[in-house]
Amino acid sequence: MRTREQILTGAVDVLVEHGYAGMTMQRVQSAAGVTRGALTHHFKSMTQIAVAAVDFIAANQADEIRDAIAPGMSIDDAVEVIHEITRRPTYVAGLQLWSAARTEPALREALQPGAHQLFVELQQTLAPFVDDLDEQRFTIFLDGLLSLLRGLAIGAVLRDRPDREKQVLAAWLTIFASNGQPA
Repeated sequence: MRTREQILTGAVDVLVEHGYAGMTMQRVQSAAGVTRGALTHHFKSMTQIAVAAVDFIAANQADEIRDAIAPGMSIDDAVEVIHEITRRPTYVAGLQLWSAARTEPALREALQPGAHQLFVELQQTLAPFVDDLDEQRFTIFLDGLLSLLRGLAIGAVLRDRPDREKQVLAAWLTIFASNGQPA
């Protein structure tokens, strides 16, 4: 494993275990098993590490989604695959950084390109499943789906109810489909 990837894996581990508030250079260094010099050679600040960690998480999740979604799968099954990926601790760790970005403008600015890239990748991955939606309706579908998944992931921190989450997603898909266009 290359040093940068090793550091990012360590950073994700720290985010999962300690959250953003508990993320320190020392913890990342220890979790990554690298020297302080190696850490600071790749990252000069915690913000740089945090942003790179979110991009790392998003890229890995996009790969997982692409690998798990198969041609001929229903939109319901494709959404379920994405839902399972967003139930993992690494996804919730990424959401902690989004929350921190509310009050940290530099973090917010740095997170925006990765969020946009994930949206584009999901757009490309899910397009074959909803090919009868026009571009505007497809964008609304994706925005709604991502907002719903983020909310479910945050809610699961307090009340882990995967069966209820599946019911909520199924109801949302049904309502979206019944609004004039199949989803």
